[in-house]
Amino acid sequence: MGLARIWGYALAGLEAVPVRVEAHVRPGLPGITVVGLPDAAVREAKERVRSAAANSGFPLPSQRITLSLSPGDLRKEGPGFDVPLALATLAAGGHLPLGCIDTVGAAGELGLDGALLGIRGALAIAKTAAAQGITGLLVPAAVAPEAWQWGGGLKVWGVRTLAEAVSVLRSPEVAAHVERRTLRFSQRARARAGSSTAERLDMSQVAGAGQAKRGLEIAAVGGHHMLMLGSPGSGKTMLARRFPSILPELTLEESLEVTRIWSVCGLHPPGDALLRARPFRAPHHTASAPALVGGGSFPRPGEVTLAHRGVLFLDELPEFARDALEALRQPLEEGVVTIGRRNATLNFPARFRLIAAMNPCPCGHYGHPERECTCTAAAIAAYGGRISGPLLDRIDMVIGVHPLREGFLEQGLVEDTSASVRVRVEAAVAFRTWREQQLRAAEPARGAAGRAESALVAMAAHYRLSGRARSLLAAFQARAAAGARAVSRAMRLARTIADLVQSEEVAEEHLAEALVLRNRDHLHRDRW
Repeated sequence: MGLARIWGYALAGLEAVPVRVEAHVRPGLPGITVVGLPDAAVREAKERVRSAAANSGFPLPSQRITLSLSPGDLRKEGPGFDVPLALATLAAGGHLPLGCIDTVGAAGELGLDGALLGIRGALAIAKTAAAQGITGLLVPAAVAPEAWQWGGGLKVWGVRTLAEAVSVLRSPEVAAHVERRTLRFSQRARARAGSSTAERLDMSQVAGAGQAKRGLEIAAVGGHHMLMLGSPGSGKTMLARRFPSILPELTLEESLEVTRIWSVCGLHPPGDALLRARPFRAPHHTASAPALVGGGSFPRPGEVTLAHRGVLFLDELPEFARDALEALRQPLEEGVVTIGRRNATLNFPARFRLIAAMNPCPCGHYGHPERECTCTAAAIAAYGGRISGPLLDRIDMVIGVHPLREGFLEQGLVEDTSASVRVRVEAAVAFRTWREQQLRAAEPARGAAGRAESALVAMAAHYRLSGRARSLLAAFQARAAAGARAVSRAMRLARTIADLVQSEEVAEEHLAEALVLRNRDHLHRDRW
């Protein structure tokens, strides 16, 4: 009987915070008390621990047991503290040698029969545990492949029951066996993820819509945002759902980021390793602002964070609540969502490609070559006005999607497959990477003269706009009274178009195409 300590982990946003779990067994009225700002799920853990221990052959002593979770000012929530609470109690009660768990981390939920159930945030927990330099991490076998992916020399023991966890801590031979088993299981999970050949939607399944396909290809290379405008049935949703099929594969670093986010949110399937496919999120237009960007009393990630490194598709864009759309401004501009609360301020990553779609009017047939629009001019103006100017300014391309012309299918045109488009996208991304490396190497030579330039002039030099392209940009700025954001986004879009043809210089035709793609007149005229 005595005092035992082990490490547990609390999820705060997308990070895991180490929590010192202590158990003290002393003479007194039998009972278990949990202190340290636990929520209801953690307070209820004492009943799961009692039953799981008894069914595993380790009855708890009939004495006073105090369980402490520190730091005491950090809220602890969820059933992931069951296993560290149980192991600390068993050590304090004499079922484990005192001191054997001082440098061990653990996380997991307990069934009443002693089985370990899956938890959220295994990858985030492994990241924190590796940074601590602890002896090893005990997690449920179902999430062990996910925790193992972090690496960093961390020993991960994927255990199935509380009895097995006790055996790992008692015997180095059992610990080595479980570690080898976890390694084999994790390697198989990684191989399954790497060799997955799940059937994908393909761009060749969509006929026509050449300009929209061109816009999606540009968005895939440069990470631009795009709005498609067209009548119902013109193919906007089909194009958006096939967009991930032309995106480059996730890098290992990106895959770790995405897996950590989905795991913390409870969306990562147990038994899987890292996510390899780019996320695609398509929330319904009734989604609230907190659902889109995250929030709550104890902030959780929203759809923009779940779409990190992937695609956020907003269909029927004007039907979303105004406050929900305006909440997108920060993530569209900065790639991060900052949510402040009284106790903490959390940052959630949100680097996604926004693909939005809308009808040109409430009935959907304004400007249609064959069907008559029944909306009044005031209704059409009000419908387009639901998208604010500042939000629209952050969307790089507005493209009209036209209905198929009569006889189009009889022409027998062959559409590009997603694989062929993806080859062009990956080549452009590789060229952009090479070009940026060259720029970084040449940057110190510019010295103080480069730092004295205005931001837009420096950006034009950075993107290597030709003389005629600079003249066209100056004319556009004078004619449209465009602000700095519109000009900089037009230059960035033109740079991406130049990368697609692997041109080191942004020519006049590249900037001209970018200005056409950024044209907002589609929202106000019948010539879309």
